[in-house]
Amino acid sequence: MTRVTGNGTRATLLAVVLLGAATGGIAAQGTTLGATRRVPSPAEQADSVRATLQRGSVLAQRISSMLEEARRENDIIRVTCLNDKLTQVNANMRTAQTRMAAYQNAVDQDQRAHEATVLTVLGQKFQVLDQEANRCVGQDLYDTGSTKVQTEID
Repeated sequence: MTRVTGNGTRATLLAVVLLGAATGGIAAQGTTLGATRRVPSPAEQADSVRATLQRGSVLAQRISSMLEEARRENDIIRVTCLNDKLTQVNANMRTAQTRMAAYQNAVDQDQRAHEATVLTVLGQKFQVLDQEANRCVGQDLYDTGSTKVQTEID
C-alpha cells in the first residue's frame, strides 16, 4: 500500500481539480459548439451594414440640432454634454465608413463577416450614444416607452 503525504497530497488534489475543470470546460464548449447559429446571408449583412451607417448619420444630425438648440438657450451643461456625444458619434461614423469600405472590398467571406460584426458593434455603440444624448437634455425622463391608457366609467 502506497501512502502519499505532505505536498504529494496537494499535488494530487490539484491534479484532480484541474482535470475536472478541463473536462468540464470541454463539455461546456461542446454544448456551445454543437448549438446551431443562423448565419445571415450576404444580402442581409449588406442591408444591416447600410442600416448601421444610416442610423449613425441620422443620430449625428439629431444631436447636432439638439446642440444648436442648447447653444441658442445658452445652456453650457447641455452644450458640453451634447458636444461630447456628437464628437463620439462622428468618430464612430468615420470608423464605420472605413469598415464599410473594407466590407465592400473584402473578397473572403470570413473577412466580410468580420467587418459586418464590427459594424454591428458600432451600431450598438450608436444606440448607447443616442441614449446618452437623450440624458444630456433630460429626454430620458419623458421617454416612458409604450403606454396604455385605460378609462373606467362608473
